[in-house]
Amino acid sequence: MKKTSSILIFLLVLILGSCEDDKKELDNKNPSLRINTSDRTVTNSSGSINIHVVSNVSWTVQPQETWLTSDKTQGNGNMTVKISYDENTTDKRSGIVKFVTKGINPVELKITQTELTFTNPIAGIPDPWIIKHGDFYYFCKAQGNGINIAKSDKLTSFPTTSAVWSAPTDKAGNKVWNPTNVWAPELHYVDGRWYIYYAAGRPTSETGGSYTYQRTGVLRAKTNDPQGAWEDLGMLYTGDNYKEGIVATTENTNYAIDMGVFKLNGQLYAIWSGNPVGSGDQWLYIAKMENPYTISSSRVAISKPDKSWELHSGKVNEGPAFLKNKEKGKFFVVYSANGSWTKQYRLGCLELSDTLSNPLVASNWKKLPNEVFSRNDDTVNPTNGVNGVGHCSFTKSPDETEDWIVYHVKAFNESGWSNRYTFIQKFSWAEDGTPYFGKPVSWGEALVLPSGESR
Repeated sequence: MKKTSSILIFLLVLILGSCEDDKKELDNKNPSLRINTSDRTVTNSSGSINIHVVSNVSWTVQPQETWLTSDKTQGNGNMTVKISYDENTTDKRSGIVKFVTKGINPVELKITQTELTFTNPIAGIPDPWIIKHGDFYYFCKAQGNGINIAKSDKLTSFPTTSAVWSAPTDKAGNKVWNPTNVWAPELHYVDGRWYIYYAAGRPTSETGGSYTYQRTGVLRAKTNDPQGAWEDLGMLYTGDNYKEGIVATTENTNYAIDMGVFKLNGQLYAIWSGNPVGSGDQWLYIAKMENPYTISSSRVAISKPDKSWELHSGKVNEGPAFLKNKEKGKFFVVYSANGSWTKQYRLGCLELSDTLSNPLVASNWKKLPNEVFSRNDDTVNPTNGVNGVGHCSFTKSPDETEDWIVYHVKAFNESGWSNRYTFIQKFSWAEDGTPYFGKPVSWGEALVLPSGESR
């Protein structure tokens, strides 16, 4: 009997061990390994950074340069690894640290050590719009009831802006449509002329505190200098009942803000944020343009807040910006979702199914399933994090070799429109041709200067 019991115990241990081996094999069947960043910039002095590893398997850390060391050579599951670096005596150097596990490609962390850096924020401006034209960058912003522009040969540094336009005022017997609430102007260069698209409206004292009368207007520069004189070409039609020759008024249009324009296959289009009839929600609308100052179709809705990540606060889609991946032949509209007054503000993305398809057909647009850029609570400054990221624009490095995103960040976690600042960071492209923005960089984090920019 004792011998039988021993055999039974042995078989039980063998079975349990086999089950445990099967469980390990099952766990390792789909190994996962990632880190919280793939690219970090540090100054030339010696120091260290913490990297968070998220994994369901064991892994090793393999610095590829002698000036990089790790406090751990291996780990299992989720862990934090300290990467240290020696002092650098050159202008710039980069090194790779590999995180390796069986069954998948190594995950690489690139550390660049240089004094040629800048830090965010680069300005204290919300809804930032930066456009590169030739060798210069232009920063366009709302200033009170007017619009200001700054010019710089550097992406990371701008002089004080100067006024280029002020909203008109009411005169006896004549109420203008746009005396106040000038919002989010965008500067565009279309067919050899400069244009500014902006939102404005009547005072909220006339509407019980609401912004019902916000509409979109367009300005045109009188010269080739966007810091020179401008002329007001009036309100743009943003309604549902377009007829040839219609003159836009507050009565025959709808709420319309954050308008931008783009050209596709030789045709000019406008996209903006507006209200569906009878609702305070904000959707994205598109219309065809006859020229840069005339919309020539009824509006068509192409996006509404219907994903869980768009519904944290308010039902808002706004701030559309346009992005082309010329190499992959793809066209995107990157937009902001949730309330701009909250820390949940973030970016979503629409993709045109085919750049030869008609963008006025709503079904030709596909919304990416997840947000593409959102708040980052795991930052160098853990007190406030990087919250409320949104309302972006896109530009290139001075030498045109890098893509950069421009966006604003809330300085604190409380609700409100105050304390929004301009951040910029480099972004890349995923293998499927979609933009990859990563995580918002930290306050005061050292970043390598845009390629081609000098001190």
